[in-house]
Amino acid sequence: MNVLGTSVRAGAPAARAVLVSDLHVGDVGDDVFASLASAVDRAAACADALFVLGDLFDSYVSRAQVKVGVWREVAARLAVATEGGLRVVVMVGNRDFLLGSEFEAASGAELVPGGYRASIGGVDTLLLHGDELCQNDLPYQRAKRWLRHPITRGIARRLPLGLARRAAERARQKSQRVVTRGDQDRFLPSERAVSSALACGAKRLVFGHIHRYAVGRYGDTEYHVLPAFDDAPIGLEIGPGRCAPVWFGDGPSKVPADAPDPCPWSS
Repeated sequence: MNVLGTSVRAGAPAARAVLVSDLHVGDVGDDVFASLASAVDRAAACADALFVLGDLFDSYVSRAQVKVGVWREVAARLAVATEGGLRVVVMVGNRDFLLGSEFEAASGAELVPGGYRASIGGVDTLLLHGDELCQNDLPYQRAKRWLRHPITRGIARRLPLGLARRAAERARQKSQRVVTRGDQDRFLPSERAVSSALACGAKRLVFGHIHRYAVGRYGDTEYHVLPAFDDAPIGLEIGPGRCAPVWFGDGPSKVPADAPDPCPWSS
């Protein structure tokens, strides 16, 4: 199955699952690492699977990265959970699309380079990172095609770690400058892209990427947009007859008491 140029993997069903997105774990994990550990613990205690919907890391550029620092710590934390029987599915995002088999081996997670579709809590669910829905961001969509070409990926993953990280930081700074300029609506999912994605017949759509929390319906399909976890550690817990936000941060829950606003679409 293919959605907007993104390959979608058919996955095994999960009766109960915890979903998080856009953790952006950086050089030092700090609070977001603690929130991730909380999500992993909850999933291990009461779910069949943990799904990370992309951008687990703020940057992942070299296959050597998983052997050092916080990247090794995250892989090790996931490995404890997978060895205990939890299924962990990590989808790549725009910041960590260079994750590879070395991360799977270190973490025990199933690495998914595109989307994922499975019955979750008894509902046919389509999981996407969300960048493929932002079709009006033409510079990004063009760059995505060549950055993820197998030749580009192969070269980047073999660069020495220090050189690869410097190149990634320069690219990140350029991206931040671009994001602050021009029409901000181009960074939103386009309505036609959402319509195209849901033509597959899924009854629930969950994605992240746009760093806002939203819930609503698009036609007959419910959708959930997960926020940036490093800013607001809110995940989604799904089970039979249940689909609810969960707070994974320190202290009292900061999940909004009322349902968040629907996601705005660009035309």
